[in-house]
Amino acid sequence: MKAKPINVGKRIREIRKSVALSMKELAEKVGVNLLTIHRIETGKVSPSIALLSEIAYHLNYPISLLVAEEEKSVILIKGDAQPVIKSDKMDLKILAPRGALDDNFSITIGKAEKDEFISKHKNEGVELTYMIRGKNIFRYGNKKYELTEGDLLYHDGKDYHSVTALEPTEFLNIHFLKK
Repeated sequence: MKAKPINVGKRIREIRKSVALSMKELAEKVGVNLLTIHRIETGKVSPSIALLSEIAYHLNYPISLLVAEEEKSVILIKGDAQPVIKSDKMDLKILAPRGALDDNFSITIGKAEKDEFISKHKNEGVELTYMIRGKNIFRYGNKKYELTEGDLLYHDGKDYHSVTALEPTEFLNIHFLKK
């Protein structure tokens, strides 16, 4: 069975109108010209993921619902729509970026080799990390916590923290912004 095409432009137009925003106002907020918004809304062109993300952000609407099939109570984010950020020390797949499901959290899955792969930093919000495999040392302030397969760690990002893999590791992370 062939998937039914999703009319993203029509959805953008409906949502834009529901929030009483003109095409010109949306174009200015997003940083494109009016013709681009018009062509997207009329289905003449498809927006890039980056542009779609900006449009969703400025409409205060989850991007996943813009591209979801008709069933609104189910959100499917296809694997090829989940970007991977790679560095020398870690691969991080963004399963659900902030705003995809909700503006207050993001979900990532990561893999790292032996070494410090998240350097000392602090951030807004709280994080929940589940260890899929491997062994890590999590440093939080002046304390150290050893994490192994099956462990769950919850922490507030307000204090400095870092992570060192003692062996190859995989983890799932949910970052919540505080309201």
